Amino acid sequence: MLVLNYKTEDKVFSALADYNRRKIIELLQEGDSSLLELAKHFSISFQALSKHIKILEEAGVVTKIQMGKFRIISLNRDATKPLMKWISHHFNFWNESFDRLSQSIDNAEK
Repeated sequence: MLVLNYKTEDKVFSALADYNRRKIIELLQEGDSSLLELAKHFSISFQALSKHIKILEEAGVVTKIQMGKFRIISLNRDATKPLMKWISHHFNFWNESFDRLSQSIDNAEK
């Protein structure tokens, strides 16, 4: 049985539920970025982008450090590992269930 820390994973799932936050993660996969650099890729206000970053930071998906007058955002790749295990577990469960169903149907048709 796969065991997750649901309080933590719920925050990550919730953070990933928004398109803009998923786009931020995709951009950060290419490397660390300042808030100003990220803002170039969005048609939302700087304040809205900052709120999205804060949600991702509270979920542990990104880290933010102040470097002079810039805030540098980094992706925390370890934050999504438990989610990937959960998704993989359930994907395998359903895949195996559908395979058994398909076999049952094939056997019933013979």
